[in-house]
Amino acid sequence: MKDKVNNLVINIKKRLAKYFNFLNKENKFNLMEVIAVAIITAIFGMFVGGILMYKKGTLNTNIKKELNEFVNTYTEILNEFYQDVSSDGLLEAGINGMVNYLGDPYSVYMDQDASEEFNEQVNGEYVGIGIEIIQYEDMRIEVQNAYLDGPAYKAGIRNGDIITKINGEDIQKKSLTEVSALVKGKEGTKLEVTVTRNDEEKTFKITRASIDITSVTSQVIEYNEAKIGYITIDIFAANTDSQFEKELKKLDNEDIDFLILDVRSNSGGYLSSVTNILSMILDKDTLIYQLKTKDKIEKIYDKTAEKRDYKIAVLVNGGSASASEVLTAALKENKQALIVGTTTYGKSKVQKTQELSNGSTIKYTFQEWLTPSGSSIDSQGIKPDVEIKYEASNTEKPYDSQLQKALDLLTEKTNLEE
Repeated sequence: MKDKVNNLVINIKKRLAKYFNFLNKENKFNLMEVIAVAIITAIFGMFVGGILMYKKGTLNTNIKKELNEFVNTYTEILNEFYQDVSSDGLLEAGINGMVNYLGDPYSVYMDQDASEEFNEQVNGEYVGIGIEIIQYEDMRIEVQNAYLDGPAYKAGIRNGDIITKINGEDIQKKSLTEVSALVKGKEGTKLEVTVTRNDEEKTFKITRASIDITSVTSQVIEYNEAKIGYITIDIFAANTDSQFEKELKKLDNEDIDFLILDVRSNSGGYLSSVTNILSMILDKDTLIYQLKTKDKIEKIYDKTAEKRDYKIAVLVNGGSASASEVLTAALKENKQALIVGTTTYGKSKVQKTQELSNGSTIKYTFQEWLTPSGSSIDSQGIKPDVEIKYEASNTEKPYDSQLQKALDLLTEKTNLEE
């Protein structure tokens, strides 16, 4: 008994030391740390409670029975299991179990690698050298696209270069994933990339930097004696709204007559990003969407004076989800756009993310968004005004069937008035 108490005291001291070291470094808690502190406190409370019980014959604790059982299981496994057990791993398993228990397909636990990939997508940036690479069957890795304003291009890397070494290490037998991992690193750090170009070997010193991921592209399509602005939005990342604003202003400078927004296969992203984009189009004080929580419904309005008066078409398909559907519903119900394509995915749940101290992340549902009219599109999707299946472009028709239909509808006055 004495040995068990001593071991528990040592365990408590270690965790308290770790906790107070954390307090010296940070001023805010994330979920993992809150749970860790709760467990440490609970363990310490159990230890003190055990002493009181020994002396007085009663257990004096305010900790809920359920939490005591969780903590008891945690400490028993940590201290008594016949093999070494990672305390962090045990906590991860506990958190993962809690998230899985919710039975919600949109509430998930992501490990460190998955978290990094997810954060890159939704933040719209990553630290690297600004190249896109492909790998052939013979394992050759070629630079497919060196961004013009990226560190690699500025250092001398060009499209078509074959990467052979990174920091002197031969990578010709490594996978694409392994090479990508070698290229990534902390912002401001340096690396050497060796390539072959026209049978000549060249080595470039490159400094890693933060690279913006392009999620918005635009062009002007001249059709039926009209200028149609065409904007494709791949994802609603943290910087998508600023990219959209830039592209929209470029199109406005071209004096476009109509606008097409393409959110086909756009799986969503930040609600704030799509809100800002809609605020560039809708009238001030227009109801954009509603947010439903456990006990209230909040209505979100356009608060800006900025707006667009030209006719708009939105291209959608079964892969258009979440924030894409927020945009679609807002423009459709406010009669600001014609929706063309096939029925959207049907996701009205809003998730919150919480980064844990070990670099992993939990994503869980905490709200539901409703259309301006108060409807939920969950598991139903949004039916387009004009339903048309996708067919690829050909020599006779330079645009795919859905884009072609949108062009026809926007530029043919009779169709718009029907």
